[in-house]
Amino acid sequence: MRSVLLFGLAVTLTVLPAAPEVCPQGTDEDGFVSIFNGTDLTGWDGDPRLWSVKDGAIHGETTPENPAQGNTFCVWRGGTLRDFILKIKFRIQGGNSGIQYRSKEFDKWRIGGYQAEVENNPGKVGFLYHEAGRGWLVNVGDMMEIDAAGNKNVVGKVSDVEALKQAGYYTSQDWNEYIIIAQGNYLRHYLNGFPTMALIDNDRVTNGDDPKDLGGFIREGLLALQIHAGPPMVVEFKDIRLRQLTSGYGNAVRLFNGESLDGWAPMNDGNRDTFGVKDGAITNTGQPAGYLHTTADYTSYALHLQMKHVAEGNSGVLVRMTGPDKVWPKSIEAQGQSGSLGDIWNIDDFPMKTDPARTNGRHTRKLHDSNERPIGEWNDYEVILDGGNLEIKVNNLLQNAATDCEVVPGKICLQSEGSPKEYRNIVVVPIE
Repeated sequence: MRSVLLFGLAVTLTVLPAAPEVCPQGTDEDGFVSIFNGTDLTGWDGDPRLWSVKDGAIHGETTPENPAQGNTFCVWRGGTLRDFILKIKFRIQGGNSGIQYRSKEFDKWRIGGYQAEVENNPGKVGFLYHEAGRGWLVNVGDMMEIDAAGNKNVVGKVSDVEALKQAGYYTSQDWNEYIIIAQGNYLRHYLNGFPTMALIDNDRVTNGDDPKDLGGFIREGLLALQIHAGPPMVVEFKDIRLRQLTSGYGNAVRLFNGESLDGWAPMNDGNRDTFGVKDGAITNTGQPAGYLHTTADYTSYALHLQMKHVAEGNSGVLVRMTGPDKVWPKSIEAQGQSGSLGDIWNIDDFPMKTDPARTNGRHTRKLHDSNERPIGEWNDYEVILDGGNLEIKVNNLLQNAATDCEVVPGKICLQSEGSPKEYRNIVVVPIE
């Protein structure tokens, strides 16, 4: 642990352990497949003058005698990316680079599309760029929504840039890990465990049959690694793991507009003063017991939000809530109690199957020790309901799962259960 100034407060950060090294071949328990063998460029294709494998990493290097002729890329030829989670480590000396995804090849080793920025510049590394297309898209720290006319609108904050710098989210001389998540038109970047940006891209869809049409939302495309034209540089990549998501994700919808509780309703009049809006977040006093629920019903989706405890205490997120309003309604509770994010509570005999070894009555413990951030800091919380299958992720770690959940349309609820809490960036991505 270490103390830093975060959001204006002196807090203690819990430094999460580094991701374990993964065998070059095979699939791990979370469904990730290694797509770089650590030995040679099998499956990868780039200018052999510039790309090689050294010390178990893909090595890109330019020199005054051997420069890049324009931006050039090492392309993964193992398939295309649609909906996915990518984990990749990198380090860089000089110049700048990037990780291309859902991209299009308009000439050999020439790529255009989404790019996660790689460079020695805390506060900039982690932003989203559209190579050979719309250019800059999302700065570090921002949540952006691009409308159908291509207008870019900052609609929230996923992190505080200065706090990220103080927390050391990027280390220029060491290996750094990107996690890139794409679900439908909802894109997210994480660097060394910290969120750096989120985008809902409602721009026009590019013409998939035209390799030169690079100017809008790209639904599917290539993965590639960049060497940028310019000064001499060295960039390295390793531990490249991919999980292709087979669910059919649709277009993301913001459930909270950051300004009002439109689209939400309290359980009853007694909860009208329990929930409010402040500084782009839904506030929750914790008293009296009850919940705020969506006015619409949802069945299969990925629900993503950021939540933080203002003080230690209890609450949760209820999904597929049906029946009359009461304490507590028939639903699945993704636990929100401090120290217990990721636990499951079955409310009112909601039909589902959980791991008997971790289940005691209505309660199913999470898979791992707590990976929550300290009180007063934002946690990423994701609840995925795909038909009868449930996954709960805390700060991108799978903490719980269930099967055979009753498939029924229901409300999404934010609980009030004793302690103050805040929620922001609430997005649902339908699974079609």
